[in-house]
Parts: sequence; structure tokens; C-alpha cells
Amino acid sequence: MNYWEFRHSLKEKKFSPVYLFIGEEKFLMEEALLELKKVRFKEFNYVAFFGDEINWNDLLPYLESPPLLGNQFIVVRHVQDLKDQNIPKKLEILFRRMTNTCLVFMANAEEEKPKKISFSKMIPPEGVVEFTKFRADALRKWIKEKFQEKGKNIDDESIYFLSSYYSENIGLLIQEIDKVCIFAIDKKDITIDVLKRVLSPVEIAFYTFLDAILRRDFYLALSGIDTLFNEGTYPQVILEILIRQIRQLLRANALFKDGYSSEEIREKLGLHPFVVKKLLDALTKYSAAEIFEIYLLLRQTDLEFKTTTKDPRVLLEKVLLKIGAKI
Repeated sequence: MNYWEFRHSLKEKKFSPVYLFIGEEKFLMEEALLELKKVRFKEFNYVAFFGDEINWNDLLPYLESPPLLGNQFIVVRHVQDLKDQNIPKKLEILFRRMTNTCLVFMANAEEEKPKKISFSKMIPPEGVVEFTKFRADALRKWIKEKFQEKGKNIDDESIYFLSSYYSENIGLLIQEIDKVCIFAIDKKDITIDVLKRVLSPVEIAFYTFLDAILRRDFYLALSGIDTLFNEGTYPQVILEILIRQIRQLLRANALFKDGYSSEEIREKLGLHPFVVKKLLDALTKYSAAEIFEIYLLLRQTDLEFKTTTKDPRVLLEKVLLKIGAKI
């Protein structure tokens, strides 16, 4: 079962008596645990263990003699460290019989790999939940849902921005979402202008810089580079992202010239519809020859970065000025 299937099961009130949470996304795992506690029992006795501090003999009494009145919620973290050389044979039977007990075993993917969880076969299939990293479309869906939970509507441009710059850190992303919603407490709609007033200068500067390039506004692009430099961003990082953006533009142009629709271009390039719209809008401002010339100039600058001792910041500013002058 994946994250989305687990959430659906909670909505349907379909519970497993025992769960095994595994995967890379610790934040989603913790979020799922809170949701399960909230939905599974209104009132319960909460018991938490760490796998390296207990053995089965410590855990069994809670499963064999649950409270006569009330419910109990048991969590075993770092379960891969639980001493399982002698797994009790009756464990599987106890798992099936639990009614007023919910037991959750948790193991992060990196922790679990070297130590196989040998009792996982005893857990019913609907209890094994895997928290893998979101794909781009799943992350965008998650972002939209988080804003909806807070009574906000967020536009496609803002979703694209957040999914692009915070995809590697869900925990940080949810903090930024909370920050935006607090700032925009009186606003129903979240736009890119709202994000620009709240979020990190580096991410906003990158967005402004790349957007300015697509809109052929090189004065604004130079201003964006100044902000990035002042925030300590390496010129090589800026150049690599810029090359990637122009390469996308080249590929979009080639597909567009071959008669592909915007939806077909989106599917072939694996991009968000909003990004494809931006690229196609940019193609009305640049000729194919200009895009290719810009790409060659950037590759030449990349070579100079790696083979000369010239100041990378000066090289980057020069290439932007050169591109602006040429087109």
C-alpha cells in the first residue's frame, strides 16, 4: 500500500490491526501516524518503544493482555533493531486477534535495508505501507491538498514553484506552506506574488531570473543574478540551471515545429502543463536560431568556467550581456 492508498483507507474507516511503515519519506510517515491515531481511536493509551531497547518479551504482554476498558495504541520505532532471533510463533495469531489495540512498526528505508525485517510476512498486506518519495505529479497533488486543508486555493504557477524548489525536503516544504498560510491569513487565493513576499530570497531570485530569461528581459535577469550572488549562490550552479532551461526550450521548439500539441509536448518532456505554457510563450519571443546561439554561448562559458582562472561571476555577467546584445 502506498501513501495515497493508506489515506483512502483511513477515509473509508478500513483499518489493519497492525501496520509496518517503511520508506524514505520520514515526514510523511510521521504525518500518517498522527492521522491514524486521530482516526482510529478517539481515546487510547499510547505506548512507544525503540527497537534497540526492547525484545519480544517486553512487547508480548501488551498484545496478550490488552486493557479491558479503552484502547491502546502501540508504536515501535526503528523496528529493524528489534531483537527478533526468536520470534514467538503465536505472534501472527495475536496480530489477527487484536481488536482494541493498534500496533505500528516504523522503519526508515535506509535503516531497514541492512537488516531485513523477518516478521513482515506476518503482517497483513493492507498493513504494509510504503512511504516512497513523491513523483512530480503526486507532489503537486499533495501541495494542492495541503492548501485546501487550510481553506486556500493555490494556482498552477505557485504549485509549480513550490514543487520545483522544495521537492527534496517535504518537511521544509510543509513549513513553508504553513508560513505562507499564516502570512496570507486573510487571503483565499495563493499566487506567485504572495509566495514572493514570504519565501526564501534564493528560491524567488532563481524563479525571477529564469522567468526573465524566458520573457527576454535581460535587465531583470541581471538583477536576479545580483540577488543570487549576494545570497552566496555559486555561478556554476546558476549556469547549469540556465543551460538546462535553454535545453528545455530547444527540445520544446523541435517538438512544436514537428507539429506536436502542448499536451503531447508535456508528455514527451515530462513537464508540468504550466512549464510547457511558459516554454511555448517563450518561443513567440525567440527564433530557433537565437535559442541555438544562446545555447552555444552558454556551453562555451561552461567550458571557460572549467578551463580558465577567470572570475566565474564576471564570465556569467558577460555572457548574459552578450546574449542580450545579440538578440
